[in-house]
Amino acid sequence: MSERIPPLTAILAQIPDPRAARGCRHPWTALLLLVVVGLLSGANSQRALARWAEYAGWARLRRLGFARRRRPSQPTLHRLLRDVDIDQVERLLGSWLQQVHAAWRHSAKRWVDGIALDGKTLRGARRLGAADAHLLTACGHRDGLVLGQVAIVNDAGELSGVGRLLQAMLLEGQTVTMDAAFTQWTVAQQIVHQGGAYVMVVKGNQPEVYAHIAERTAHLGRCLGEVHTQCSSHGRLEQRTLRVAKAPPDLGWPHARQVLSLKRYVVAKRTGEVLSNQTVFAVTSLAPDLASPAELLRLWQSHWRIESLFWIRDAVFRKDHATTRTAHAHQALAAFRNLVIALIHLWRGRHVTATREYFARYPNALFRHLEWNRAVLRPRLYAERARRYPAERGQSALPGRPGATGTGYGRHPDGGRKHRFRSARCERAARAAARV
Repeated sequence: MSERIPPLTAILAQIPDPRAARGCRHPWTALLLLVVVGLLSGANSQRALARWAEYAGWARLRRLGFARRRRPSQPTLHRLLRDVDIDQVERLLGSWLQQVHAAWRHSAKRWVDGIALDGKTLRGARRLGAADAHLLTACGHRDGLVLGQVAIVNDAGELSGVGRLLQAMLLEGQTVTMDAAFTQWTVAQQIVHQGGAYVMVVKGNQPEVYAHIAERTAHLGRCLGEVHTQCSSHGRLEQRTLRVAKAPPDLGWPHARQVLSLKRYVVAKRTGEVLSNQTVFAVTSLAPDLASPAELLRLWQSHWRIESLFWIRDAVFRKDHATTRTAHAHQALAAFRNLVIALIHLWRGRHVTATREYFARYPNALFRHLEWNRAVLRPRLYAERARRYPAERGQSALPGRPGATGTGYGRHPDGGRKHRFRSARCERAARAAARV
């Protein structure tokens, strides 16, 4: 990963603390870290997060930055999610994940890595009367990272928030894919003006464009190319045929360069029943020299990665069963869920459930993944300890290395052996504190 990407702890520390100075028992960043670690360990609700803090042990809580042995309770975590500045949370986490996404790009070719747009409702929060329970999400095709998320005002429609979502994203060299609900003139213009490209599905909401694409791709002789794929999965045989043609001059769509026609034919292998036989159309701003028909088909199919993200949030994190609904608490919890899913995808691929079970069973492995050692989490304490008890009196700071002499232990200034410790650890702590 690029060295310019700040660590996650530094990003969480930038989230403003809304609490009054009087009565604060726990450090703000430590509480945020607790939410992240608890979700990684299998907790799905506020009560589950509080139970994780209760059973985690003081040593692990101290590594997160807590200074008191009293564990944070469920009401404390509820106030955290309720009062946190949700706009700052979405902005900071989204910006950090976009930097990670850019550093971990799988392909050096521009326009091949796509971003999918779609919306989903927090049904549990909506059922209990929460406001702004519909969330519009942008997800990377390859890595599944949530690059941005905004809440939609009740009954306002997803189009009311797509402009804000795109404005906060880095679209340079990226292709944005979406379903027919976002196939609008203003959306296409905004994506291209921000340096990106689009692949938009066209249906009955754009009847004139739909008719032009159907006519243009009806005959193979008018097309620039055609590609076929066939796969077998989940007891089905799926065949796809994509035709690509040059956009007609009278299409009437901004920055349109090519039009697409995709025929899907799905058959049940066991019975031979035809499950689907349909043709759908799309328009893209990608020129023929920027994306081949095979790459366009891959982009179109990869759009469904966002549906996989929604399934993980529904089935694994049980978001529709969550009862968090006060103020913006449900949005904040959803943002931390997205962060946790992104971390799991980066660390251990797509095995979300198995990873959470592993971290719940072996919490020390989770801390090693996060690289939160004592010198990083508590630099002042260890730097002060290194300054008070320096390695001296001929003792080696790096035992076992060439030229090292002695046992590798330092001594307390008063000469006592009871307080001796490894001087190499102190030197490493001092260097880590200097970096921080």
